[in-house]
Amino acid sequence: MPLLDVIWWIAALLVVSALAWMSGLILLRVVHARRTTRRAADRRQVEAALIGAMQGRSDVEAAFAPFRGRARLLAETLLDFLGIVRGEDRRLVVGALEHLGADRTLRERVFSGSLPGRLASVEALGAFPGPETQFALIRASTRGPAEVRLAALRSLWQAGGEVDVARLVGGLEGGEFPPSGAFSELLRLVVEADPAAAVAALEQLGRSAPARGLLAQALGAAGAYGAIPALTAQAQAPEAPVRTAAIEALGRLQHPAAQPVLARALGDSDWQVRSAAADAVGDARLAGLVEGVANLLDDPVWRVRHQAAAALGKLGPAGTARLEAVARSDHEVARHAAALVLAGVA
Repeated sequence: MPLLDVIWWIAALLVVSALAWMSGLILLRVVHARRTTRRAADRRQVEAALIGAMQGRSDVEAAFAPFRGRARLLAETLLDFLGIVRGEDRRLVVGALEHLGADRTLRERVFSGSLPGRLASVEALGAFPGPETQFALIRASTRGPAEVRLAALRSLWQAGGEVDVARLVGGLEGGEFPPSGAFSELLRLVVEADPAAAVAALEQLGRSAPARGLLAQALGAAGAYGAIPALTAQAQAPEAPVRTAAIEALGRLQHPAAQPVLARALGDSDWQVRSAAADAVGDARLAGLVEGVANLLDDPVWRVRHQAAAALGKLGPAGTARLEAVARSDHEVARHAAALVLAGVA
């Protein structure tokens, strides 16, 4: 076959392949668009049925019938719906769904299907307290992807089940749960309910630095004043991230007993600790540390200078006077930091 014919056939095959590829993409997009439109319509019908349940209508069961086995649709719609209803309306919706067996559908979906569907089902089960739900969530918390296990523990907590600090910290240190916003939020809830257990976990010998840091943050967020001695000890830990977390927690607690440890932290070798200490002093309104904070206005790290100036602005007349004095000084870096905050204060 002549070379030109070979080139022509290759070009023709490439054109046909490109057309087939583009046609396939267009077809997939059309299918996806139709599926999305149909799903949105189904969701509106489920929402209408939920509203009917609140209104006590008699046709609720018939309205739910087409969607009885669609766990992901029910779960996602329910999660959004429960975000805007409270009290008696919430009780009516959950009661109607339990009567229709929606909780059973969700429990079955927890262990099979796509990850988004499993996650939505696990999260929605938190609205259905009861032994069967708790049993399913306990099982789900021990198998499958980390996202599902953590969501199962969160729902178990919401459903009135027992989730303790030791379980969460053990899962973190064992690699079962990665440190994340979702993990930190669940840890905060659990710590808030049992701060003594969190303090004991924080003080346990051999505890890893990431776990100590997260426990310190949770104790601060939970307002656990009984944790001040343990946090004070962690503020002197060898690991800078742990010191930072402990200082931040002490700042959130805003207790004057933290003044000595915050004073030391202002001179820490790690800039993140110094920054956290300045911020904590400002939040706690510890005017006795004005000079220690002012010394950070010429810190080599911009973030520390900014936090120090902002903290002085919170320390009342003494802090403002110190800022004004620095703003008139010959120290250009410190003068600039002070001037920025004074402009905002004014």
